[in-house]
Amino acid sequence: MKIKLLDGSIKEFDQATNVRTIAETIAISLKKATAAAKVNGRYVSVDYVIEKDSNLELITNRHEDFYKTLNYTAAFVTGVAISELYKDVKLAKVLYKEDELEYGITFEVEPRIGLEELQNIQNKVNQIIKNESILSKEMDLKEAEEIFKGNQYQLHLAKEMFETYGEITVYTLNGVSIVSKHPIALNLKNIKVVEVQQLTGEYWLNDSKNIMLQKVHGMAAESNETLSSKKEILEDRRSRDHRIINKTLKIFGFDHLVGPGLPLWMPNGTIVKEEIKKYLKEKEWEYDYINVTTPVIGTVELYKKSGHWDHYGEDMFQPFNGGSGSDEQFILRPMNCPHHVAVYKQEQRSYRDLPLRIAEHALQHRYESSGSLTGLERVRAMELTDSHIFVRPDQVEAEFKSIYKLITEVLETFNIQIDYLSLSLRDPEDKVKYYQDDKMWDEAEAALEKVLQDLNIDYKKCIGEAAFYGPKLDIQIKTAQNHEITVSTIQLDFLLPKKFDVTYIDQNQEFKAPIMIHRGLIGTYERFIATLLEQTKGVLPLWLAPNQIEIIPVGSEENIEYANEVKKQLKKDFIRTHVDLRDERLSYKIRDAQTSKIPYQLVLGDQERKDNSVTYRQYGSEQQTTIKLNEFKNMITDLICNKK
Repeated sequence: MKIKLLDGSIKEFDQATNVRTIAETIAISLKKATAAAKVNGRYVSVDYVIEKDSNLELITNRHEDFYKTLNYTAAFVTGVAISELYKDVKLAKVLYKEDELEYGITFEVEPRIGLEELQNIQNKVNQIIKNESILSKEMDLKEAEEIFKGNQYQLHLAKEMFETYGEITVYTLNGVSIVSKHPIALNLKNIKVVEVQQLTGEYWLNDSKNIMLQKVHGMAAESNETLSSKKEILEDRRSRDHRIINKTLKIFGFDHLVGPGLPLWMPNGTIVKEEIKKYLKEKEWEYDYINVTTPVIGTVELYKKSGHWDHYGEDMFQPFNGGSGSDEQFILRPMNCPHHVAVYKQEQRSYRDLPLRIAEHALQHRYESSGSLTGLERVRAMELTDSHIFVRPDQVEAEFKSIYKLITEVLETFNIQIDYLSLSLRDPEDKVKYYQDDKMWDEAEAALEKVLQDLNIDYKKCIGEAAFYGPKLDIQIKTAQNHEITVSTIQLDFLLPKKFDVTYIDQNQEFKAPIMIHRGLIGTYERFIATLLEQTKGVLPLWLAPNQIEIIPVGSEENIEYANEVKKQLKKDFIRTHVDLRDERLSYKIRDAQTSKIPYQLVLGDQERKDNSVTYRQYGSEQQTTIKLNEFKNMITDLICNKK
């Protein structure tokens, strides 16, 4: 039996051997350092017996999956602690998202436990990690069903794992067992510190139709110093969470009666959104886009013809009938492509009309599961900065470069920090997800990759991530919660024009099918504004700030009148202001304006009124400057004009 290690070396054994023994043949110290392993890409324990030629990765504290192992182990230990403290606990899932700092364990117990009981769980966890070790065992489905006959959650996980691997890994500690496809360390000496932190809820399988389970969160580390460092990172992430920032800025809200995932844009949020929209439409004008408006619904037949019904049906809201007694069926629009095709087809196009750049800031709806809804980052109603460009084959490269230039200019204006660019290609082996036309795919992927190489763009190839109709370039960012999301996208589509018989007349008076390019400029306003709030920590640039200037009069009624006159003068130039007339100390008002992240505060007293001047202070600065009102107006207008 040949075992290929991560460094490429081969170890040979004449019989089945467990991971622990293989590590020992390399070095005794390695045996002690190995927390878990990967065999042919599958996570296993150190007691896992390898019976045939395999690739083996030993997970030590130098391996990229070490913290994953640490956290899944801590999650299981926490579940064991809960099971020992309370009767009839049903453990559900151990949880840890890639590159995140917290682990979680979901469970069902009655009566439900309260926040005040977390310290008891912490004490029990501390006791377990000092004295205990975990056992692992591979078994078939029948044996697992016997062990977990009273726990429907573990039975579900057991069946899933058996379908994938043909066997099930069960971990046991103090008589408590779970199924886990994730890495779990058998030796708890790897974990020096576990901190139980909070208690929340989570639907089983993230489906609101299922039971709401309780969820304990915590952090694990190999030292107190490492834990402190992780907590600092976590605190920074929480401070940048757009949902936290929103409590101060009041950008958006939700109402359960309106519906989960259906955002309400508050006055401040509406200002931010409309200012961004005004800028984007100016940029689209600059790049020769034409704006259209299309319905927020479409017939079922429309989406069946486009292919979205087959490929994205689960993410759509269910069809609804027309008027009373009508047999017509409609769908809330999940995407705009078919509508823009219909706009194109309103008249016959010539090769001279192309490229035709149809743009729409379009409302659309997608049915996200309740468990996945996350502030503005993931919603059910959204407005997409969408465009569909129809081009001749000879125009693809130039148009792609133009789109990329537009997107780059826009993102640079907002100073958006990009994580990476992904080139999403099809998986040729997937005969279900992708439209089956090898020639079309080969041409589309080759054309897109050539353009990226011409532009000298660094990108990652992502096989199997393409849309069903063509390859795409996605600009990816990381959110404050370490979620990876797409902010902008360019997608080639050779399929949809054929499906809808879209044509243009070429130089030889022959009908030809154009190529369609899908362009998402900044994605949806919802997700983009969530990103903007997080990357700026809520300190929006002057041109976007809902309240650009807070005016604080000091002293007499005459100064209040002067403050209102200053507001009137600034309003003539569409500068957004507010006069603070509260009966509070000046220092309190200034501090409150700073907390609300207002770019400028004006303090107006007797001298300012007499001199027709203002004393201003910028957000984050202690410096105060006094200048004439007209000078201040000109300065602010210039900053806004230049998107500062």
